[in-house]
Amino acid sequence: MKINNWSKIFNNPCFFYNQNTKKIQFLNKNFSYKSFLLGSVIYPELSYKKFLNIIKFQNSKLKIQKKSSLMDFGSGNGAFLFFFVNKYNLKKNLSLELSKPLLLFQKKIISETTFIKTHHYKTNYLKWVKNESVDYAICNSVFQYFTSEKYAKFILEFLIKATRKKILIYDIKNFETKKNYTEKVRKRQKLNRFDFKKKYKNTPIRFYRKRFFINVLDGLKLKYNFTYKFLRLPVDATDNKYGYCLLIKK
Repeated sequence: MKINNWSKIFNNPCFFYNQNTKKIQFLNKNFSYKSFLLGSVIYPELSYKKFLNIIKFQNSKLKIQKKSSLMDFGSGNGAFLFFFVNKYNLKKNLSLELSKPLLLFQKKIISETTFIKTHHYKTNYLKWVKNESVDYAICNSVFQYFTSEKYAKFILEFLIKATRKKILIYDIKNFETKKNYTEKVRKRQKLNRFDFKKKYKNTPIRFYRKRFFINVLDGLKLKYNFTYKFLRLPVDATDNKYGYCLLIKK
């Protein structure tokens, strides 16, 4: 089942908006399917099977324990955060997202969570997050939208400072595959090169060499005491050949 807009979500029998509590209630008890429906709004290429396999991959790397806490940096509409919060009964979670409307939506579906609006350039919002505030952190397909490597470096250190156990940065665009990736996306969108360049002029995709992360992390290891390793994206991930993951353990 593919969901392309919010109206289809609200017309789905799994969901009910309670006018009294101003919360979205779920009539279907299968929260993994509800998470998939939410994810499909932003990622229409998702299938239920693909979503479950991606969640399973992330879960196998983080090994989240029940009643712990989770931070989702760049949380979108909260689909992944919603899944983990419900599956493990997580408490004192953090959701950081650039879009105010998406944060307002998350407040209707996710409990036990503090919602913080981020900024493309400014970092003063980070004052709300204390050192080692959460047990785990996820960051899904977000680093590609950062405005500079300086900002990426700052957020990387922030994630390490704020997390006690494990951090999974999922889907980092690989610089080595930049040409092939952009050409594939252009053809998929049926755009000529001029129109493709014009479309992404103000929202360029940032690609990273692994050496960038190695240099940054090696400079931080003594200060924060952690290990890290690069992982392949799961086979089910969209464009899995053009990105990689980073797992950090403290």
